[in-house]
Amino acid sequence: MTTTTDPVTTAAATAARSRGRRLLEGGAVVALWIGVGRLWGLDVIGHLLLGVPVVVGIQLGVRRQPLRELWARDTTTIARSRTGKTAVVAGVTVVIAALVLQSFSADDWIDDSWTVLLMAGALALGYALLRRIFVTVAMAAVLVTVAVWVHAAQLATDANGDAPLLARIDHLHAMGALAGYQDLAIAEVDLDAPQPVRLAGLGATDTTPMEVGSLTKAMTGLVIADAVTRGEVRMDAPLSTYLPQLRGSAAGEVTMHELVTHNAGFANFGADTLRRGLWSAPLGLNLFDTDLNQTIQEIKADGLTTRGSYAYSNLGAAAAGQATAAAVGMSYPDLMRTRLFAPLGMTDTAIQSAAPLVPGGRSASGLLVQPWVAGGDAPAGAAVSTARDLTILATAILDGTAPGLDALQENAPTGRNDTTVGTFWHITTGENGRTITWHNGKTGGYTSYMGLDLEYHRAVIVLSDVAMDVVGVGVALLGQDFCTESASPAGCT
Repeated sequence: MTTTTDPVTTAAATAARSRGRRLLEGGAVVALWIGVGRLWGLDVIGHLLLGVPVVVGIQLGVRRQPLRELWARDTTTIARSRTGKTAVVAGVTVVIAALVLQSFSADDWIDDSWTVLLMAGALALGYALLRRIFVTVAMAAVLVTVAVWVHAAQLATDANGDAPLLARIDHLHAMGALAGYQDLAIAEVDLDAPQPVRLAGLGATDTTPMEVGSLTKAMTGLVIADAVTRGEVRMDAPLSTYLPQLRGSAAGEVTMHELVTHNAGFANFGADTLRRGLWSAPLGLNLFDTDLNQTIQEIKADGLTTRGSYAYSNLGAAAAGQATAAAVGMSYPDLMRTRLFAPLGMTDTAIQSAAPLVPGGRSASGLLVQPWVAGGDAPAGAAVSTARDLTILATAILDGTAPGLDALQENAPTGRNDTTVGTFWHITTGENGRTITWHNGKTGGYTSYMGLDLEYHRAVIVLSDVAMDVVGVGVALLGQDFCTESASPAGCT
């Protein structure tokens, strides 16, 4: 008995296999592209540049087709059919969505958002016009690379201040540790040295005001601990004791102790702030323009999903600072001025809550960013200060004359074996057994670091007008081997 094959059926089966193969090839390209990029921790530009060798490798090693096909219109190669067109468009969409999600979930949106959106626009518009995926990816990579290069900060060359400290800074520069920065103000305090304070700068001076970001939390911690000593605040009191607007809510039940040790369970940012950041961050606009009532509503609405375990939270810090201000009967800016800044003589330090006190800075990717003028969120990071003023604060802590020194005592674990948290201050013990009490800060356009070696009466302060982590610079100047991972709040936050 003989059988015959229906030519139509055979052709349909062949076409189906071809479509399936192209779908698999497209899926392999996207999976390899995203997977390898995430494994290597690449940023947006890195992902784009990686896309070029990935596509070439798939073309030669998997499809076994000549490279010239990559320059041809996709409608004559991988996107000849409707299925192929759909696969290519879906692949581009998935890559864009994955990079947006990665940037947002890793809290890199403030730094990377403009490059992510530029990349997304270049890919979408480029493919719509050219219908050549390889050419589109290559051109998008070049466009974003050039844009970031044009916007990139250049380290200032005009040096000022103490010669020995400048020599140490120059050594760090020679090692490549200062790449990507612009203006830096650096200070060292050593109470046991003949010259206790040394100040130096590149571009900036010791009186150049800069946003210090979350270093505000550490200063707030001193004021909160001082308020406890005065009997104005109790660490075991629920938040609603001082903010009665929160009575009846889960947020109102958390204690001050949970707030200052980041164990209250609050998200890092309030929901409204996050939504505002989606569109304002790519434009370099201020994220934190909520008034106190709006901040209270964000606090009240939080789900406290991580209560009982360490989770770094700007929203929780805002709650603690505003609760203390309410307990004392002052606004938060007045509280910080009267209880910390004025008593210590920090005349160039203030809470940036009504109007900008500094010019705009730069994100790590070079975007010009407006000053962060905060309202209700001010305790999370609205302080503006100078290197000279911060040496006054560091000196007062080291010699025991600062208010609220109990804030620097170990209070709760952070999930890291080498780090605990006091009243917002972090305490890290290095492999050499030496302990540093510290906090750092980051806004849209500035970064800061203060590290204190209480045993040896030493401190280092670093301020930058580019939002690149300066923990590594500060740690190097302290001569320690501590963590420099800015992504982990328990390590370097």
